[in-house]
Amino acid sequence: MAPGNWLSKTVTRIQETASAPGVSPSADHHCDVLVVGTGPSGMAATAAAAAAGAEVHVIEALDEIGGNSVWSTGYMAFVNSRAQQEAGIEDSVDAFISDAEASIDLLRDHYPVITDPGLLRLFAQHSAETYDILVGRGVRFSRFIPRPLQHRTTRMLAVEDMMGFRRAFEPEFSRPNVRLFTRTIADRLVSEDGRVTGLVARGADGGTLRWNVRKGVVLASGGYQSNPELRARHVPGYLARAPYLGIDTCRGDAHLMAGAIGADLINMGLVLPLVIVSSSFVEDCIAVNRDGRRFHDEAGPYERRVEALQAQPDRCAFYIVDDETRQAKAQLLAQMPEPPVSAPDLGRLAVTIGVDPGELQTSVAEWNEFLAGTSDKDSRFGRVVLPGGRRQIVKPPFHAVPMVVGSNFVSGGMRVNDALQVMDVFGDPIAGLYTAGDAAGGFNPTAELGGMRLSGGFTLGRLAGEAAAEGRSGHVREGTAPKGAHMPSMIGSRIALQDVRD
Repeated sequence: MAPGNWLSKTVTRIQETASAPGVSPSADHHCDVLVVGTGPSGMAATAAAAAAGAEVHVIEALDEIGGNSVWSTGYMAFVNSRAQQEAGIEDSVDAFISDAEASIDLLRDHYPVITDPGLLRLFAQHSAETYDILVGRGVRFSRFIPRPLQHRTTRMLAVEDMMGFRRAFEPEFSRPNVRLFTRTIADRLVSEDGRVTGLVARGADGGTLRWNVRKGVVLASGGYQSNPELRARHVPGYLARAPYLGIDTCRGDAHLMAGAIGADLINMGLVLPLVIVSSSFVEDCIAVNRDGRRFHDEAGPYERRVEALQAQPDRCAFYIVDDETRQAKAQLLAQMPEPPVSAPDLGRLAVTIGVDPGELQTSVAEWNEFLAGTSDKDSRFGRVVLPGGRRQIVKPPFHAVPMVVGSNFVSGGMRVNDALQVMDVFGDPIAGLYTAGDAAGGFNPTAELGGMRLSGGFTLGRLAGEAAAEGRSGHVREGTAPKGAHMPSMIGSRIALQDVRD
């Protein structure tokens, strides 16, 4: 594929199967706020902008709202939430920031990481309101999920039903001041005199859709995990084409459109390898190696899971679950890179996948014995994330799912100010352009904490929608761009070339 054409060909290929229903080619539209994408940040931005009285148009590449949220694990972290208060858990903004910074510091020796302390604080100050909003819209949380190595204060909750996100926000798209355009692909931003004033999109029929936007465009179209060509510009090949979880429309459209008008894209090389599996699915699993033995904390820090798997012979290991889990979490199982292997009992399952039958049966028995007890911590590997109700692996048939290293957390995105306004490479805000969710680069390195992608999207998306509805411009923080930064010379003085000729 010729350089410069890969994005347009990708867009065209997707458009061949999709179009905005009822919209004629070359249609011109006018609105106060245009939201691109309807994942967590896009749904929240739409609701907030509409509540502020703005005329809101929304474009979505798929035919339904929800984005990756309805396919997610459903873990969400909130700071000083009502749920924590009711459980007697003390939390604070500073405690969260301390946890976030500790998690991010672990990445710094391996990746170029740029974080935004102001954005972390903004999230922490407003995330408790997000919890109240979601509960008020009918989203239900089942229990706290302990993750003491990341969240030293318990603040992560499990969502009962991820489809609840879609149901919670569907009424917003029926408001008289909101118009939704599904199966519509954003192509490029339009700017005049340094201000974003609109957007051009395309449909499957080849028609061009143009928006003239009075107050602001909110880019909420997700990350770039489904775009191997874009990933390959920033990471080694094995990570560029590694499998990922989620929908295939996270192609980095927002990143490319914003970059084309000078947006400062940061952390694009921060693409974390991880064992591809939903955290909710892991709750009900144990993992065994070729010997049929457990070898790590299956629900521990992501990087430790990768290290543990890669240390196994042939990098081969399997998640083991019973049929109750297969039925209850079929959607999550369907997302796995490799299909499960099934057998009526553990002995025949072991033979099928090539592990020691006696050791596999012992591993499952030991895990079930632990769950039958009262200890909250696995004595072998320190695991504390346990199945709901401490449910054991007992119901046949049994299933083994191959463990695969892939790349799900892409952290690159746009630098923003405190109004979620996109900033250019010189540290100045781009008027009329806002972003949140996986497209906001300064917040994304918190992903290793757990529960941050959903919570960050809903929280910062809401704030971006409010700012866009007001046409607000944020403050430019010091030290937000590299211009003028330098290190002193090792020589300790400047050297100038002088002409000493006669």
